[in-house]
Amino acid sequence: MNTEIKVYYEDTDASERVYYANYLKFLERGRTDYLYNLGFTHKNILAKYKFYFVVKNCKIDYIKPAYFEDTLKITTKIINISKVKILFHQQIKKKEELLVDSEILITPVFFNGKIAKIPNEMLEKFST
Repeated sequence: MNTEIKVYYEDTDASERVYYANYLKFLERGRTDYLYNLGFTHKNILAKYKFYFVVKNCKIDYIKPAYFEDTLKITTKIINISKVKILFHQQIKKKEELLVDSEILITPVFFNGKIAKIPNEMLEKFST
């Protein structure tokens, strides 16, 4: 799944490079679009299943910077999934040049902080 974004001035630091923490926002957009593409939204997951996803672990390798007004492609794919976690591999590229390589582990939790289980109907959609 690919998501395309444009770098705005608000995403950059004084050098017009993307501020490092903003790459995490870009990756979040990629995962959100991945869910949307499968027919899920964060709101409908919360309403139907009473849980939400949180980032449990994040590994990110900053290879090259992106700049103001660049158009970036975020590639998102699942590399491992179970009832209690989803491991995404995500990359951010400018054209075909790799800028960021990451693995993001998310887990479903209830509002009381306890781990939830991803329902089979969701797991089936993630596996397609």
